Amino acid sequence: MKKILIVEDNKLMAEILAQVIRRCESCEIVKVNNINSAQRLLISASYQLDGIFLDLNIEKPLDGLELLKYIKQHLPEMPTAVITSESQAEVVKEVLTLNPHDYLIKPISMQKVQRSLSKFEATKASAAQAE
Repeated sequence: MKKILIVEDNKLMAEILAQVIRRCESCEIVKVNNINSAQRLLISASYQLDGIFLDLNIEKPLDGLELLKYIKQHLPEMPTAVITSESQAEVVKEVLTLNPHDYLIKPISMQKVQRSLSKFEATKASAAQAE
């Protein structure tokens, strides 16, 4: 079964996102609400993930960028979708330079989540073919 990580400090938003993901695809959802928990989970080699939905503002403004940088440095093939309400051009530009697999502006929708899950699947398929 697929495993999807949600990194979101707002419990209600995390639960809504989890429900939307479950409607799109049958998978195990793991939720963490801070950067340290997310990094510990990502460091654990025994914990295999199929994708990450990452809020841009977790504990403080734009700290999700630091986690995205960590993911890109240590797990460059990990499918990651950034979720945010940030729409300032400089923030969008900075996020996009890190090349996430998707960038979702809140409010989220089933279509946006399905698009991200499809991108995750395509990334995993490409990585499997490359091996």
